[in-house]
Amino acid sequence: MPIKSIQSTRILLSPLNWGLGHVSRTIPIIQQLIEQNNEVLICCDEHQEAFYRHYFPQLWYIPHRGYPFEFKGNGKWTLDVVKSSSALYARLRDEKEEVKKLVHQFQPDLIISDQRYGFLSKEVKSVIISHQLKLPLPKWNVLPQLLNERWLKAFDEIWIPDNSNHQLSGDLSRKKIKKEHFIGLCSRFSAEVHQKGNEEDDSISYQYLGIVSGPFPYNQRFFELLYQKLLEKEGKSAIVVPKSIVVDESFKSNKIDIVTLPSVEKFTELLQQSEEIISRAGYSTLMDLAVLGKKATLVPTPGQYEQLYLAELHKNHKLWRFLSEEAFIKE
Repeated sequence: MPIKSIQSTRILLSPLNWGLGHVSRTIPIIQQLIEQNNEVLICCDEHQEAFYRHYFPQLWYIPHRGYPFEFKGNGKWTLDVVKSSSALYARLRDEKEEVKKLVHQFQPDLIISDQRYGFLSKEVKSVIISHQLKLPLPKWNVLPQLLNERWLKAFDEIWIPDNSNHQLSGDLSRKKIKKEHFIGLCSRFSAEVHQKGNEEDDSISYQYLGIVSGPFPYNQRFFELLYQKLLEKEGKSAIVVPKSIVVDESFKSNKIDIVTLPSVEKFTELLQQSEEIISRAGYSTLMDLAVLGKKATLVPTPGQYEQLYLAELHKNHKLWRFLSEEAFIKE
């Protein structure tokens, strides 16, 4: 089902609460759906709502709990997920019951889930947005892949945020499951942002723009690392951080502007005024960078297999370079 064919429809949409990448990549989808005279109701938590409201202040937001992810911050992602598996499965089961109530209350024509396996209904056509048809895990770790396929197959369609040539996702999307459709790169930014930036070369104000993302405590750790590294640079820099990041008096410098949850206009301005981006190597970040055509240094989150895979896949990219945390610290 092409997105452009969806018109005059009531839609329930919910993104995964794993950083804000799942939120940001749904923004162009929501924009298109609204332009096609659809009614979109967003089910999310308060942090996601605060982000969405910069783009869609007019929409109806329904409070909806996220999944109880708990990470120790030591790079052992698989172990952390396993330890939280009972709580995660309980939330998935509860979410299915909550969706039944939402369907009864709001009578949607379509459900769109961004990587939330429990946000679906047997009564209403349900679509999942995912580029992870094949998980980038060691061969011995078979169970997560089997569960991933089982949960994906429960949806009527899979929307893959990439081009059919697997431009950014590579092998992650090279697996036939059921009714998958490539919907192109999904970025909240447009090519015009990069073009305007090129036309205003004299407007460069920052040598580096750091963007902090991902789940806690990895995002807090990356912010602190990024701040210390940018202090060593000669030029002026800026760091964009989510509201959850702790920024106290120790993080004050005339060399670094710290911006919390900037508006759409402010974020666009920061991108245009920055010579180079420094961020994690999440998939949504790569989609944004691909659309913007920006130079970037990308630091994969330690132990996160997908980011490590994407770093290897795109290691020869003409505008991006990938550094481990150790290499970034030593540089």
